[in-house]
Amino acid sequence: MSGASKDANTILAGESVNVTATVQNTGDSGGATTIEYVVNGTTRATERVVVDADSSVQRTRALTFDTPGTYRIKVQSPGKSAGRVEVKPAVVETRRSDATTRQLRIRGGTVPTTEPYRLNVSGPTNRPFTVQSWTVTASQQSFIQDVTEYTEPDAADIPVPSGDDASVFGVVTVGSSDGVAPSSMQFALNRSTLQSAGIGASDVRVYHRVNGSWKAAETSVVAERPDRVVYEADTAGASAYAIGRIEPSFAVTRTSVVGEQAPDGHRISVSGTVENAGSAAGTYDAQMLVDGEVVNQTSVTVPADTEQTVTLSTVVTTPGQFRIGFNDVDAGEVQISESQLQTDDGGAEPGTEPQGTEPAVQTEPAGGGGNGLGPLPATVMGISTVLVIGGLLGALLLFGLVIALLRRGGSRNDSGFEL
Repeated sequence: MSGASKDANTILAGESVNVTATVQNTGDSGGATTIEYVVNGTTRATERVVVDADSSVQRTRALTFDTPGTYRIKVQSPGKSAGRVEVKPAVVETRRSDATTRQLRIRGGTVPTTEPYRLNVSGPTNRPFTVQSWTVTASQQSFIQDVTEYTEPDAADIPVPSGDDASVFGVVTVGSSDGVAPSSMQFALNRSTLQSAGIGASDVRVYHRVNGSWKAAETSVVAERPDRVVYEADTAGASAYAIGRIEPSFAVTRTSVVGEQAPDGHRISVSGTVENAGSAAGTYDAQMLVDGEVVNQTSVTVPADTEQTVTLSTVVTTPGQFRIGFNDVDAGEVQISESQLQTDDGGAEPGTEPQGTEPAVQTEPAGGGGNGLGPLPATVMGISTVLVIGGLLGALLLFGLVIALLRRGGSRNDSGFEL
């Protein structure tokens, strides 16, 4: 045996390494010998070769490794070492790197396990944002996944939030995920970057896009160093991630007030249309105020770049003039009369203050305002308003008829009497 070699030092689980043995015959006659391919002291394959006198032959055998680990390979006849081969579940290769972008290719082998495994990403440490590790859960099949890291968000090939409500320090995009599910990633941010943006280390989140909105994933600080902060975040099921802080931007664009009869008084409802002009969904806390006092409240989730109408109501049991507010917006003034407080039994329920007894609902924007004279009372002195108006109109009509008849009689006095 004059030599042994292999074509790779590192392979993936499920892949093969080609081992080449060189057998030389220095004798004066030809002969045969057996080549043994030995891995960690165990013969994996044998091969019988015939070598002519004063000549040599080469034979190559592919050895497959299914389990990650380090293996010593020898070719015996007699023994010759081909060196060591390291079998990994997956490897990370840097395909391209410049000042703003780094392209990584993750190759995974056929690993006989469903447990997640972490891949450390080597690279420069002077970048303001950098991915340090990528953890995947494989489906026991080989895979290739491309991951691109952007230290300048504007260089990414996806729209990235910006403006007063968003501070994005880095972007990560993920290619095909066939055969693998990303599990988590670790990344580092320079403290100087956070300080320049006025953001605390614990306020940083990893966001991924869901139906056009950026949603925060679970993110935690795993290490704090003098110049850098290291984070870990869940990365399951998305193809793009933004790292930083993205907040909603709320504004109340329209309000309206309406009133209606209630069994125990008069119900006043205020509707407010809440617009979220930010890039992330958020929870908006809505309050209804009567004369500056909160009488009802609720919380609603408003997706990014959408609006939602929230309606709150309360029941008043005393007449008066009330100023209605929706959070810090003056929605208008409502005048409630004694007749508007009549209940089904004809009496007025006692009470002194408005009470938030009605639940909050979400609805479409309400039409009309609440600053007019309000609806006519249902009754007047216990008599239906419709009957009262009809009686008045009938009396006026009868009075006009009598006057007309009297005037006609005065112009034709055939009876001989003087009027």
